[in-house]
Amino acid sequence: MEATEKREKKGRKRSTEAYLLLFLIVVLGFLGIFAHGFYDLNNVMSILNRFSYILIAAIGMNLIIITSNIDVAAGSLISAICIIVAAFGKMGVMFWGLLPIAIVCGMLMSALNAVIITKLKIPAMVATLAMSQIYQGVLPLLSHGSIYDLPDSFTWFAFKAKLFGVLPASVLVMAIITVIAVLFMRYSRFSKKLYAVGNNANGARLAGIHVDKVLMAAYVIAGGLYGVTGVVIATASQRVTPTMANGMEMMFIASVVLGGTSTVGGSGRIQGTVLGALILAIIGPAINYIGISPDWSNAVMGVIILVSVTTTIYEHKKKRVLPEEVGEAK
Repeated sequence: MEATEKREKKGRKRSTEAYLLLFLIVVLGFLGIFAHGFYDLNNVMSILNRFSYILIAAIGMNLIIITSNIDVAAGSLISAICIIVAAFGKMGVMFWGLLPIAIVCGMLMSALNAVIITKLKIPAMVATLAMSQIYQGVLPLLSHGSIYDLPDSFTWFAFKAKLFGVLPASVLVMAIITVIAVLFMRYSRFSKKLYAVGNNANGARLAGIHVDKVLMAAYVIAGGLYGVTGVVIATASQRVTPTMANGMEMMFIASVVLGGTSTVGGSGRIQGTVLGALILAIIGPAINYIGISPDWSNAVMGVIILVSVTTTIYEHKKKRVLPEEVGEAK
């Protein structure tokens, strides 16, 4: 029975990814016909850069959602990282120094979220929402509005670090992180603990899994990935503001949910998140090229989240009802 259930789960995940891939192909074909100039080299490179930082953060969000938790502070946290990175960049610190600083800061700030959730027993939604509000209130005061006139060395990664002189280096960073994440989720023992906690935290605890440590690790890893995202976003401008990434958490969550990860936890694959992030990275620019108001991109994202969550809840309820129906039939 367990083997059959696993095969059915894998089949559902693959079918979700197949539908997403088909949808993506249709969208790309539509844009090729109706969005003149969409496939210009500069626009494609811009979309790939956008895709890279969305996916890097979404991979971290995926780990958290698999545990049946959430992080609505991700955007504000990344904004804080952008300000920290800019402050060091103003002092002349190069990219190779900024990256570890951003990763460590992201891990520490995300660890604080995990401590509030695990030690104070505050629900993840409430805890991370509160932290988001704190960041949004404090950052403008600390940065005095923005950090500007940053040196050329600060924007090196965004404008000069190009593969083959064309492809943004952020795409290479994204590819490396994605491959590591896929292998990690498939083969590591820790990933099995993530799924176990998401499926049934009490059951996982009875099985000897330290649930709080697993949650802490998930948030810390996600925080490190937020740090990488913060560097990619911040270094694209010589003026960094404390609101650069505010609201982006919805895009990360939408990427994960659209990719087939269950909002109730316990299931999800990085491969689906990759497709979800790519679709969302394309939506905004596509709407602009078609000539529709940019505000519609947020509306479309809201519809995507609503439909994806509704589908997930329906499948979860069906999975719980089916055994009862089988019992009655017997």
